[in-house]
Amino acid sequence: MGLTLALILAALAAPFGLAQDLEAEARALRPADTPAQQAAVLDDLEQRARTALERIPRAATKAEADRARQPLRRRLEESLGFRRLPWPPDLQARVTGTVPREGYRIEKIVFRTLAGVWVPAHLYIPDGLAAPAPAVLFYNGHWWADSKSRPDFQAFLINMARMGFVVFSFDPFGQGERGVSARDHRRTEALLVGVSQQGIAEYETRCALEYLLSRKEVDAKRIGMTGASGGGYNTWITAALDDRIAVAVPVVGTSDFLEQIHVTRALDWYKANEHCHFVPGLIQYANNHELLAMAASKPLLIVAASVDQSFPIAGVRAVYEYGQQLYRSFGAGEKIGFFEDRAEGHGYQKAKREAAYGWFLRWLKNSGDGRPVPEPPTVTVPFDSPELLVFPGGRKEPAGPGIVEAMKRLAKDFKSPVSMEKLMGESPRGLPLTIGLQIARVQRVVFTTQPGMDVPAVVLRPGPEGGAQQAGILVAVDDRGKEALASDPLVVEALKRNWMVWTIDPRGIGELAIQKPGWVFAVSLLLGENFVWRQGWDIRRIVEFAATATATHRVGLYARGHNAALAATYAVATAQGSAPEWAALRNGFVSFRQFLERPRSMQGAALDREIPYEYFVFGALQWFDLPQLLASAKAKTFIVDPIDGDWDPVAPGPGLTTLEQFLRSDW
Repeated sequence: MGLTLALILAALAAPFGLAQDLEAEARALRPADTPAQQAAVLDDLEQRARTALERIPRAATKAEADRARQPLRRRLEESLGFRRLPWPPDLQARVTGTVPREGYRIEKIVFRTLAGVWVPAHLYIPDGLAAPAPAVLFYNGHWWADSKSRPDFQAFLINMARMGFVVFSFDPFGQGERGVSARDHRRTEALLVGVSQQGIAEYETRCALEYLLSRKEVDAKRIGMTGASGGGYNTWITAALDDRIAVAVPVVGTSDFLEQIHVTRALDWYKANEHCHFVPGLIQYANNHELLAMAASKPLLIVAASVDQSFPIAGVRAVYEYGQQLYRSFGAGEKIGFFEDRAEGHGYQKAKREAAYGWFLRWLKNSGDGRPVPEPPTVTVPFDSPELLVFPGGRKEPAGPGIVEAMKRLAKDFKSPVSMEKLMGESPRGLPLTIGLQIARVQRVVFTTQPGMDVPAVVLRPGPEGGAQQAGILVAVDDRGKEALASDPLVVEALKRNWMVWTIDPRGIGELAIQKPGWVFAVSLLLGENFVWRQGWDIRRIVEFAATATATHRVGLYARGHNAALAATYAVATAQGSAPEWAALRNGFVSFRQFLERPRSMQGAALDREIPYEYFVFGALQWFDLPQLLASAKAKTFIVDPIDGDWDPVAPGPGLTTLEQFLRSDW
């Protein structure tokens, strides 16, 4: 803290004793443990996810599935956003080497998806093909270092080639030879322009499919697809959307979505290290059952594990049982199968591979009855064997920089205005707010902003005993929690000017801090909403109520910290009726574009300098940026000591102010 500001703080605090005394009194009012209040935030999300999934109409017959297919596909494509990326792709594919093996060969392929984004791949080709052969596209799940060369995956590819299939496997972005890091895979920036992480996966899958279909060795009418975990999920998505996939074998890829949401709550959805399963708005119109209905009635084998932490087996069985009934209505009951590995869990182990062999042989080669085919002894090599490396010299080719540049190109122009609720999600059902105020310097109160959501607050009154005449009410929120505001210079100055101050903890902050931020982000995105928007809704409700609680009807809003400032931006921009007279947003971001322009923080694989994923609004930069929101606000807004995308202070300039300047101004 600079000397000047320290002197200001000391002078302002003098009338009330030390500012720290106020903070100590505020902290003394805070309950020692607040697990119930914190759980309420998570309970609210899980219940709304349940409600959304339960109201999805489910096709029970062929006629219903046929009617629903195209509308569902359109909505899924919008949620994925891959149609926003260039098409057809300029693949510029080339063969960089060939590995001869007994009965087949591996061609090492490089192809391009986006400008500057190169994909290493392996094409397994049987020896002695006399005519175009059936082919299988293999999408690798989230196995970071080994990816396309993982020994279990090698075994599948080898044996499929020996059985007469052409098989194509490539490294997803951020995996294998493409810059091994969750950070390089988790391209959160794409959300801002309406492209989800699974949308990038789908786009690259389509690019790979284009290459596979270009090969003379491949019969375009006999294309299958498989993959495990995230690859299994990608198989579900692609089979649901693309009829060029004739046969699908998703392996340990997903389950009933509500079960998945419930079981990953305790796990914080693996800290949201990857976001492929977080398809924006998906659970408003589709469960796994709807993905199955979109794919019906192409041959589909669901491969699961009895014990799989992420995908509870009961939910997978329920999806299969639904599929049996639906396929029977198509007259195609034999085209859906289910294999449950009772010996091994998550992965593509031998028993799962054997089930896939039999299914692909039955439906792509008309050989056998679809039951598992034993795998012969198979020799694989270490994943990092030089003979398997596609890029020369063992170098990595990270996909992130090229993907980010593509997203910047999509963020150039805004469309016409759109309803904020269309982007952020419907507002909660509000309740009338009431509190009982006492004549006391410090008082704890609670605002119930929606059923089950109690927002705790501390009321600070001006004057030694809290009895001074009020100039208005200042509603204040801080990333550090409401108690820290009692000694904040701006709050101290407000009290000196006879403003009553309500310091609040909206959901996710202070007393309501969430211990499962990855899960909260995931479920919010699946619901098609933004969690920070909901924080802003809590703030807005209290600001609007404050206008009715003071005789002067003067209300100010102060938000300190990047989370609080962003939430307050939404509150100010959407305030109805009794908007705040002024708002001071301190130490926050000033533009979504800062999340794309991060020259220092974009370097390397570390996640410690990431922008919190909950700040990214799906599709926002198609419609608006933060300056446009604030320009339409009724309140006079002050941007105080903002930060940039690298977390550094922004130099003073037009429309910006410093804390010292604001403390001296007339407000």
